[in-house]
Amino acid sequence: ELHHVYLVKVPAGKSSKDILAWFKAGGPPPAWMKPVGGPNASAGITEFTSTLEAGDYVVFCVIPSPDGAPHVMKGMIKDLKVTPSANRSAPPTPTLTLTLKDYDFTFDKPLTAGKHVIAVKNSGPQPHEFFLAKLMPGKTPMDMARFAEKPSGAPPGIPFGGITDILPGQTVYLTVDLPAGEYGLICFDPDVKDGRPHLAHGMIKQLTVR
Repeated sequence: ELHHVYLVKVPAGKSSKDILAWFKAGGPPPAWMKPVGGPNASAGITEFTSTLEAGDYVVFCVIPSPDGAPHVMKGMIKDLKVTPSANRSAPPTPTLTLTLKDYDFTFDKPLTAGKHVIAVKNSGPQPHEFFLAKLMPGKTPMDMARFAEKPSGAPPGIPFGGITDILPGQTVYLTVDLPAGEYGLICFDPDVKDGRPHLAHGMIKQLTVR
């Protein structure tokens, strides 16, 4: 099955047990849970770079299994401790920038075939993610979105990664090596106003990579 890394910073005293309690109870994400990004689902290897503050974190996967249960409810969750470091590495040098906003994906230059380091910035007022998939002939980003929510039958695309949720003002880095073709860009995050996924508000796009 596909997996991703959903990484959140939590305050002292909070842990994976509190995350599980929220999942079981339902409702909007708790305010104390601060997403900091992570590599999104990919059929291959995803190279993701970010700078983390020292503190307590929880990592989990919310992608559903064919039975509908998210992987976090099957035990795919873990507590992490990030310790201070005096030797912090510089972020990679991006070749282009992708801006996430309510409700769109905007590249500062055309995304072409080959290897890129993408700086992904959230300029919107709420968290956003970026899921990238290479579409099969005749398939659309919405076909991929439906399959991701409920995997059944032949997949309409090949997941090429992306990033999980980042907060407004955050920047993370994604390294990709893309063949030419049609791609879908999707944000599944629930909207803070009505709870509907951002793709239902138009944050879903088809992109031609040449």
